[in-house]
Amino acid sequence: FFAEGMSENTSSVVEEIRKHLAQVNVPNPGSSVYKEECMFSFDTPESENGLFVNLSTFLSFGSDYVLLDHQKTGQRVYLHQKWTKIIEEQPEKEENKAPTKLAIGTDDGFQIDQEKFHYDKEHAIVLLPSMDRVPYPNTELPIGIQMSVDAILAMDDASKVVAVEQWEEKRKVSKYANDLVQLDCGYTISPDPKQWKCYDSGMTENLWLNLSTGVIGSGRRNFDGTGGTGAALKHYNETGKKYPLAVKLGTITPQGADVFSYAEDENDMVEDPKLAEHLAHWGINMMQMQKTEKTMAELDIDLNMKYDFSTLLEEGVEKIPLSGPGYIGLRNLGNSCYCNTIYQVLFSLGAIQERYLNPAQEIFASADARPAKDLTVQLSKLAVGLGTDKYQPQGFISPQ
Repeated sequence: FFAEGMSENTSSVVEEIRKHLAQVNVPNPGSSVYKEECMFSFDTPESENGLFVNLSTFLSFGSDYVLLDHQKTGQRVYLHQKWTKIIEEQPEKEENKAPTKLAIGTDDGFQIDQEKFHYDKEHAIVLLPSMDRVPYPNTELPIGIQMSVDAILAMDDASKVVAVEQWEEKRKVSKYANDLVQLDCGYTISPDPKQWKCYDSGMTENLWLNLSTGVIGSGRRNFDGTGGTGAALKHYNETGKKYPLAVKLGTITPQGADVFSYAEDENDMVEDPKLAEHLAHWGINMMQMQKTEKTMAELDIDLNMKYDFSTLLEEGVEKIPLSGPGYIGLRNLGNSCYCNTIYQVLFSLGAIQERYLNPAQEIFASADARPAKDLTVQLSKLAVGLGTDKYQPQGFISPQ
């Protein structure tokens, strides 16, 4: 790809680069640097022709689109990255430990078979449109170029800064926690789990303590028949929906506990920053409590591990691998498999292809200076990735 543009006289190329030093910026800690995926395609530094980073805007482009960026912006100086994956010798397979988070392919989530590897990384400063290049590092290059490139290589890719690559529950602080009403009922709650039981059914598991009234009720029934009778929710409704916060007994530790808000505008697991104070009102010393029940996250993991997925995956049925336009996979990012299936269906529809695939090149050509944040551009990029044969050889794309 670079043979025709490669210069034998590095010094003359460096001198030409010096003429365009005013186009080079140095990213600061607040800059967004997109250095691992093309703005208009799913090319990465691993792609056959690598990836080009605009040293002014810090946006990256594959070999199919770097000239388009040059023509639109007038930028002459780019950082070229080419990574080669080196597969490492595989150690003897160890037994996977039980997951502790509802995530896929992470150390503490559900494990998948993955190769261990590292990258051999090559860099160069490239001058467009001639494609003359100077391998990097090179002390002949202006200090401004070196500062820019070193800062880019040291920074995290912007997509990794703003995107969560694995699903992990992020609980919001309840709006009711700060001024929570706590009634003076004249009694306290024993810290002994053997003394806890549902006021309605007498159940002794899956119990929730209403932090306002001190009433212990069982949780709701799960889809598989496990769980409780819903007495904690029943109590919330019977008391005029005035006391929304309940803590799951058995999950209380010095680090926190499961807290649920029954309020209609929250109706979810929440954080209670005053949990220790609220528990103390009922005679429970949070710092002395030990965990005796599974948290809601752990129960979710159990359900995922026990569910019989073979009925959905056609286990035992011979399947024929398919590839090509419309049969390009999406690599899972944590728990994005749910979204991936939706994308596959949506981008198979004629109306979606007519809107985003067919005019994709025109959309890219007219994109503004922030294509990473342009929804139309990114949908067209996805349409091209899934609906053409560009990524047929590898059979999948890995969105950042």
